[in-house]
Amino acid sequence: MCGRYAFISGRNVQKTYDLFRNIQNAAEAFKSLPRYNAAPMQRLPVFAVRDNVLTAEIMQWWLVPHWSKTNKTEFSTFNAKAETLEKSKLYSPYFKGSRCLVPADAFYEWKKTTATGDKDGKKQEVVEKQPMCIRLNDEAPILFAGLFSVWKDPEGKELPTFTIITTQPNELMASIHNRMPVILPEKHFEQWLDRDFKDTEKLQKLLVPYPAGTMKAYRVSRLVSNSRNDSPECLEPEKANT
Repeated sequence: MCGRYAFISGRNVQKTYDLFRNIQNAAEAFKSLPRYNAAPMQRLPVFAVRDNVLTAEIMQWWLVPHWSKTNKTEFSTFNAKAETLEKSKLYSPYFKGSRCLVPADAFYEWKKTTATGDKDGKKQEVVEKQPMCIRLNDEAPILFAGLFSVWKDPEGKELPTFTIITTQPNELMASIHNRMPVILPEKHFEQWLDRDFKDTEKLQKLLVPYPAGTMKAYRVSRLVSNSRNDSPECLEPEKANT
């Protein structure tokens, strides 16, 4: 699962990856940054090919199928499982021709921990969820593999939306959660974004866990558990109790 992430600087992405150096519409798409606690249903910058041009575009993080009668869905579409994309009636059309990259600096996951507490004078085990921040060791920006859809209202006004693809966890993530977002290495960016490339068998092979040795995870404040909190403190390591 990937339900929260941080995206601080679009300029940092452009400095790091040549493909996005001259991307169209970047200034407009990055206006809302920094985002320290991005959450589903929010509108966020996404990289995709639209009208044969690679562009940065604001899209809603919660995919609405283009064929939907309304701009809402009755089911959860902020994540899509890599293992079932090809067979999914919902996601397979977008997997074949509407893929995107979702830029981020880090993502959050909640690790279940067990603590001993007192209730009515009796000790009992309490399950708590500790928010963790996961990012690359060198803190370089990351690109999640995503799919996008463009829903239109009766007047033709567009609502672009996206979902983030998840896969099995690597060794680092396995101790935190049973899923992780697909992070694509730079060598696969162009193929993933190429809407004319429809070999889903080859694309499926890209949807694997990112190498654990290149990543780190650390505890962060429970501030991140509330999506209304969107400040640098969300991303900072939790201070040890003294």
